[in-house]
Amino acid sequence: MQGRPLRICAVTGSRGEYGALRWLIKDLSADPGVRFKLIVMGSHWLKDYGFTYREIEKDGFSIDARVVGDFDTRSAVSLAHAVGRWTAKLADALDKMKPELVIVAGDRYELLAVGAACLLLLIPMAHISGGETTEGAIDEQIRHAVTKMSHLHFASNDLSAGRIRQMGEEPWRICVSGDPGLDTLRRLKFLTKRELEALVGLDLSKPTALCTFHPVTLEADRNERHVKELLKALDRVSLQYVLTFPNADHGSHRVAALLKRFARNHPKTVRLVPSLGQHAYLSLMPAVKMMIGNSSSGLWEAPSFNLPAVNIGNRQKGRLRAKNIIDVECAAPSIIKGIRRGLSYPRRGICRNPYGDGRSSARIQKFIKRIFSKKDRESILKKRFVTQRGPGGAYGVECRMG
Repeated sequence: MQGRPLRICAVTGSRGEYGALRWLIKDLSADPGVRFKLIVMGSHWLKDYGFTYREIEKDGFSIDARVVGDFDTRSAVSLAHAVGRWTAKLADALDKMKPELVIVAGDRYELLAVGAACLLLLIPMAHISGGETTEGAIDEQIRHAVTKMSHLHFASNDLSAGRIRQMGEEPWRICVSGDPGLDTLRRLKFLTKRELEALVGLDLSKPTALCTFHPVTLEADRNERHVKELLKALDRVSLQYVLTFPNADHGSHRVAALLKRFARNHPKTVRLVPSLGQHAYLSLMPAVKMMIGNSSSGLWEAPSFNLPAVNIGNRQKGRLRAKNIIDVECAAPSIIKGIRRGLSYPRRGICRNPYGDGRSSARIQKFIKRIFSKKDRESILKKRFVTQRGPGGAYGVECRMG
């Protein structure tokens, strides 16, 4: 990279991992040592999920390639077909851009297309948030598959970095950066209470909960029953609720339909929003009493606000938990009990966030530049499997937070 900008491309396919990439995209776009490109794909282009590509444009980013195509979340076959179509379109876009590094985040199925295209085009890939574990979803397998497809790894904490090492990755490829989605909490000016009230149409001086429930992809036959149990619990606790649409996963259409009916039946106390956008979503956290659902945001961002999060079911099983998490079964009595615990949760004091300190983007940039200053493309692409020896073998990484 000496004497010329490093060509870097980021790919985003959903609202959730865009939140993790946002500040890194901003910083790379402004870096004179980087020629940055952005590819937007997946559910960002779906009307039913809020056309979230508009949030990217609203943030001032240029979209250099649009990988667009309808898919039906009611059908697993449709999602599998979409991955194939995305792979072809991504291959064309990446072949034109010729990046030296592609950056992705998270564990969604869109990443299978990115990984396949990069591997076949011999483009190094950097993965953010590898080494996590979510035993209730196919995300678990996707995340670990993407880790093995990737050449650089940015882990949220030492435990995740250890799991990446257990998969045979060389220490020099791993940086414990923290999750860059938390950079938002330090760098974004939050909406005021009045602005939030105008946005959601509720008086936030009254006890309010933020609720997000996604399909559990390894429990597809139980998702509808689980949502009904959640809504039964919400109906029995006198709070206001801001509900958001689920991710564009298999089965999300039925979750959304049940949420719509619940909102119609409770027009005074419930608001259903397809996508709040990251700015409003995070701004709501300090303004509400608690979070309810099975979103990773309860584990990732909520601890930074010491916000109680009633975490339902198995979707986040295996992830590190801060003290704000209230785990409950996916049954109305258990959820109600969790909500009551949340209402008495002490908000004062500090809740340590195990996923980072809000300074991750700078660490990621620094690490990438250092690697590309020391290694050529062939050295980055050729991966050696490191066999672990002894109980301490899962530790030892090239870069840690600090």
